[in-house]
Amino acid sequence: MQTQPAQAAPAAAEAILGVHHVGITVSDIDETVAFYSAAVDFDVIERTMVDASALPSEILNKREGQIEMALVETPTVFLVLVDIEPDGAAEAERRSVSGPGYTHICWQTQTDNSGYKRFREAGMEMLSRGHSAIDLLGQGVTYAYGFDPDGTMIEMEQLERPRRQDDAWLTHIANVPGDKAAMVDFYTKILGYGPHRELEETRIATIDDVVDIDGTVVTASWFATWNFELEFWNFKTPPTPVSRTDWTLERIGYNSLSFEVTDLDGTITRLEPQGIEFAGPAFTLGGWKMRYARDPEGNLLAFQQNIIAGRERSIYDKRWHDPASYPLPPL
Repeated sequence: MQTQPAQAAPAAAEAILGVHHVGITVSDIDETVAFYSAAVDFDVIERTMVDASALPSEILNKREGQIEMALVETPTVFLVLVDIEPDGAAEAERRSVSGPGYTHICWQTQTDNSGYKRFREAGMEMLSRGHSAIDLLGQGVTYAYGFDPDGTMIEMEQLERPRRQDDAWLTHIANVPGDKAAMVDFYTKILGYGPHRELEETRIATIDDVVDIDGTVVTASWFATWNFELEFWNFKTPPTPVSRTDWTLERIGYNSLSFEVTDLDGTITRLEPQGIEFAGPAFTLGGWKMRYARDPEGNLLAFQQNIIAGRERSIYDKRWHDPASYPLPPL
């Protein structure tokens, strides 16, 4: 759901700059790019074949052969598409809107250049009810959820008074945990500050039409970073299950989010004493030094430091809200 930009709190001492990318495991990179490019600017700036053994076994079960990865640039954040079996086709998988786990990312557009209309014309199968995006609160924003050909869900928000003038832009990734309080505590440790917005347990009838479930009751928290939001929903009705599954990159759909940091070693030194669980050792890939971790429910997240990837691969020139509210150190 949409939230207006807010002043972000200062970064931790070693500087988590923001979200570098959201990882998405796809069945076929060409098909994914063709589908999204029909609706929004979807700029693939790099495609590479990577030896499976280059990634830690804790995050990728495949140990032989290659995987394919594509770096996609959007105005606010990068996406990394991952095809585990480039010569084969994986089956589509639809995750429940009520979780648990990463459920969607959100594309925003201007109302008069509706992303909902464009995605529908591109063939997106809608989850939301009806034949138009839904006005939840009468605030000039409409909402809808739908599935791409892999069954991966996105949210479409159309704004009458957008703060950006891009063709389309990404604003957040949604994680729907069974225990939201534990997840909020976890990310408060990660970022060094708490949510900028909270939604107490709430019943809004129009949400039923967005998620295609009757009688929904939800609660939510939002964290702001320099360029991208983290959105945490919990469904009270129907209840989001409390579970722990240590996911790997093989699963179709959103596989991780990755924070760009100025000092990976410093980030690890800060977080390990706080009980943050890391998944495998640090490794280098594509000019980045990276290390993965797991949240309390087993979802993957990562931290990455730009070693030789170049400024154009960094999020330094991307922002979501006023950069004066969250100054970045020099690259």
